[in-house]
Amino acid sequence: MNIRDLQYFKQLFQDNSFTKAANFFKVSQPTITAAIHRLENELDTQLVIRDQSHKELIFTESGKQFEKHITQILQELGTAKSEITAIKKEKVRLGLPPIIGGYYFPTLSAKMAERDLLSSLDTREDGSKSLLNKLINGHLDIALLGSAHPIEDAKLSVHLLTHKKFKIIVSPNHPLAGQKSLAFKDLKNESFIQLNERFVHSIAFQQLGRQTHTKPGIIYRTNDIQIIKGMVANNVGISFLTELAISPQDPVVALSLNDDPQPEFIIQLVYRSNHILTPVQQKIVQLLTQNKL
Repeated sequence: MNIRDLQYFKQLFQDNSFTKAANFFKVSQPTITAAIHRLENELDTQLVIRDQSHKELIFTESGKQFEKHITQILQELGTAKSEITAIKKEKVRLGLPPIIGGYYFPTLSAKMAERDLLSSLDTREDGSKSLLNKLINGHLDIALLGSAHPIEDAKLSVHLLTHKKFKIIVSPNHPLAGQKSLAFKDLKNESFIQLNERFVHSIAFQQLGRQTHTKPGIIYRTNDIQIIKGMVANNVGISFLTELAISPQDPVVALSLNDDPQPEFIIQLVYRSNHILTPVQQKIVQLLTQNKL
């Protein structure tokens, strides 16, 4: 059983057409047909039925089940190739969300430089939700991720680093600025400026909305924390941010939520369970887990 035959079968399953699958790979239709026959002979079962009367393909139960396994096989193969390429380049692909990168990594980078690890990093920035998918698909070796709930997946090794609260930030001129804490339901008529949906903030925000049966309006989304703070400072709206992203120097007022329960911004170090850490990766993991926030 060769990889190309598996790729042919998967494409045929997606296109439901020998002609389209052949065109995709720029091969003849008999090439695809021969590949399917090889697979059927090796598995001793029929995978595809050609319904000549209706000019369509019907995949048998065996064919449908085989396609699921092929998807996993090809994904693992792609992950393996990506990992080996990274090892040859002697680079550690580290996923780093902007908030964690901006407010946690600078201190950590000094310690990495002391241990001559900084030059080994190939840092990839994105929202935690996107980085988790990239990690699972083998495009990252390690990731520092934020989440509203502990990450639980048998395919992943997860190290908890810290918990941080979510806060409401408002302009010093906002009517709520004098309060120390408030309930999320009291914000139902406020206009929010939020991080886009690639960030874990959207999950926590929706959770509070469901919990309190409220749906505050979001008037603007961005992936830039400084833009959010600037708009809030100018009283364009209010925002919902992890306390990790808020400093005393910011021109905004941070208010605590008194909802119970309420989501937290959980920072975790994550890598795939089946990924064998290289010596450099082991040192980075050790450094990250020993220097918790």
